[in-house]
Amino acid sequence: MKESTTYQGIVEEGREEGREQGRIEEARKIILRQGKKKFGKANAAITAALEGTADLERLERLSDRLLTAASWQDLLDAE
Repeated sequence: MKESTTYQGIVEEGREEGREQGRIEEARKIILRQGKKKFGKANAAITAALEGTADLERLERLSDRLLTAASWQDLLDAE
């Protein structure tokens, strides 16, 4: 069974989903860590908003905007 192409495809798909989830989690951590240095600790609403974001491209845009945003709210409202 492990040798079947269907099985191998399912395993690879699971691996890719795991890698994608890891990239999303890492992007959130980076935003929270760098944002804390710039804006102070994120409140529960900001943390929840970031944790609720599963779109890697959006998280990358947020990461880029950290450079110019004036506050946590400004960062999230810009999108």
